[in-house]
Amino acid sequence: MSTAVPERERVAVHAVPPEAASVPEARRLTAEFASSLMSAEQISRLELAVTEVVANAVRHSGSAEAIRLMLTEKDDYLCVRVTDGGTGLVPQPGAMSTEPGAGYGLFLVEQLTRRWGVTREDGKTRVWFEIDFVDSAS
Repeated sequence: MSTAVPERERVAVHAVPPEAASVPEARRLTAEFASSLMSAEQISRLELAVTEVVANAVRHSGSAEAIRLMLTEKDDYLCVRVTDGGTGLVPQPGAMSTEPGAGYGLFLVEQLTRRWGVTREDGKTRVWFEIDFVDSAS
């Protein structure tokens, strides 16, 4: 019996310190990984989404533990997972209208990606998103 193996599944895992300088480094690592998969315009969207998610991990985790950036190439999209040692948060509906300055980053991630989410596992917070290789609006 044979097991179906995805046509693509290249993975990169990086650990970056929970500090502001890690945000551009995470963006660079992600763009480098995706450079042969996406147009420059789509990579710009990817970089913006990664910036928001990694910046949130740096700003809100409160952990000295490294932030883990995992990039997985799928058949027609890239899956990005950012895991930190913080307690996490649950985005609240309407947060943008009731908390000035809160919630815009994840709203932006939602607009730039095919889907996203937040999970808690083993005392860690993981924010993940999937972004198509080709912009669906093109």
